[in-house]
Amino acid sequence: MSIPNLEVTTLYYGLIEAWFKDTITKQSYDLMIHSLITSDIKIFGKLLRQFVLKSISYFDVGGYEGGKVYHAFVLGMLIALHDTHEVLSNRESGYGRYDVMVVPRDVSKLGIIIEFKKLDPDDEENLEETAEAALKQIKDKRYAVTLEDRGITNIKEFAIVFKGKEIYIKENI
Repeated sequence: MSIPNLEVTTLYYGLIEAWFKDTITKQSYDLMIHSLITSDIKIFGKLLRQFVLKSISYFDVGGYEGGKVYHAFVLGMLIALHDTHEVLSNRESGYGRYDVMVVPRDVSKLGIIIEFKKLDPDDEENLEETAEAALKQIKDKRYAVTLEDRGITNIKEFAIVFKGKEIYIKENI
């Protein structure tokens, strides 16, 4: 997913700014984004959880389409990277279609692949097992091919699993 023109970019920024205005400080937001692109998942996860607790309703994420809400929410947050990174969504790579890819414009920087999974309360799997399955999907489907083809060798793969407003993040090491 990319923003097609200046008008839509301006609208998107306004929407995201309004969304976060009362829930999180600019400093926390900047730190969260920086933590993601520098692979400090502990800080990124902590701040993402705060964002979710303060700004998303359980009713937004509890239903069948809850995963899409999280996907759009994270994509909206990543818009701040547009000067230094290309943020792509639901594109084919390797043998499948990744959820989000953050492609640095500087090939020496970190490239990121994110796979989202929603865990329903009725599922027998837990957050850890679901995250492992998401990371295995990234590897098995070879989503990193797009980054590798662009000359990016420093690549991190993340699974973000949601269960209602609960978030679990795991990275491939």
